[in-house]
Amino acid sequence: MARKKKKRETGSGTIYKRPDGRWIAQYTSMPDPETGKLLRHTIYGRTQTQQEVAERLRAATSSIDNGTFQEPNKLTVAEYAEEYMQSHVSTLAPFTQRTYEKNLRIHILPALGKKKLTDLTHREVQRFAASLGVNGKGLAPKTVHTVFGTLHALLAAAQRDEIIIRNVADKCTLPRVTQSRAKAITSSELSRFLKAVEDDEFYNIFFLDIFSGMQQSEILGLRWDDILWGKNSIVIRQQLQQKHERGSFNYYLTPPKENKQRCIVLAASAIRLLRKQHRKQQAQRLLAGELWANAFDLVFTNGFGRPLNHQTVYKHMKKALQSCGMENYTFHSLRHSFATISIENGDDIKTVQTNLGHFAPAFTLKTYAHVSNQMQQSSAARMEELIASLPVAK
Repeated sequence: MARKKKKRETGSGTIYKRPDGRWIAQYTSMPDPETGKLLRHTIYGRTQTQQEVAERLRAATSSIDNGTFQEPNKLTVAEYAEEYMQSHVSTLAPFTQRTYEKNLRIHILPALGKKKLTDLTHREVQRFAASLGVNGKGLAPKTVHTVFGTLHALLAAAQRDEIIIRNVADKCTLPRVTQSRAKAITSSELSRFLKAVEDDEFYNIFFLDIFSGMQQSEILGLRWDDILWGKNSIVIRQQLQQKHERGSFNYYLTPPKENKQRCIVLAASAIRLLRKQHRKQQAQRLLAGELWANAFDLVFTNGFGRPLNHQTVYKHMKKALQSCGMENYTFHSLRHSFATISIENGDDIKTVQTNLGHFAPAFTLKTYAHVSNQMQQSSAARMEELIASLPVAK
């Protein structure tokens, strides 16, 4: 009776010498997911010594035993990046898709695109991260984090797809991002700012934004149904975004960040301005006639009811600010201004956080940790009132 052939086990290996004098080692790894058969691998010695092949065989079989073995794969970073953009990134917001595509095209693929995914090492990824900073491409720390985040996300997807067993971008050292002070128009500068923009066609946008703290995409995406006239409030339900694809620049509405709606109670002057904007839009609609096309029922549109371009509004503001020597401010400064003025006037951090839509009061407190001179003067005045009210005060 013939002896039954013993089944080869995962991680087993053999060494033999070829007729040409070269030593060869063969070993098996995990089963093929399609056939169920163990995958066989061959190690060819670079020299004529048996010892070299034996050492490489021991390293391979040891990695199988301790779970660190990586199945060889010829897929490069560039090849997987194409699949990654189609299978994983295509479900994200258009702006995020554009950011990932740009980071891959400009930074990641030129440096690492030809590398095989399974050959990529932590050391190579760390060197890539270092090459982006001030001693390399000179990118700002925040930009380095954004670019590196794209690479980390790609490798995380490759790990989920079981192409690599670990993400070699984990635990890399990145430049420290320092918290920059929010640049805001102060209470003392408000009159100068409003005077500079008073004749601009987008004055109503600038006024409402500095007294509501909305993001630009939120105020441009504000609809008439979002205004609660009886409660002097507005509800932030969506943002206005624009596609930037070849042949398509259409506008669309998307939920606010983290899909969180919020309600902002406005000052009476802001509500009066919204009523004025409503009358202005009704006049524009009559003038445009059949050309009127406000499909989203937006509060702020052009003369034909169509959405306003973000850059167009921003350029109007910058031009007005340059005329009065305030050119260092941006549209986002209006949001910072609202927060700073609110805190200066005694609003608690929780209220400011709710109005701004920050995820936590701690983030708001960190962003606006700087204390203005006016706030310090007010604090000292309140302390003096307390001291004067005490019986022992002299």
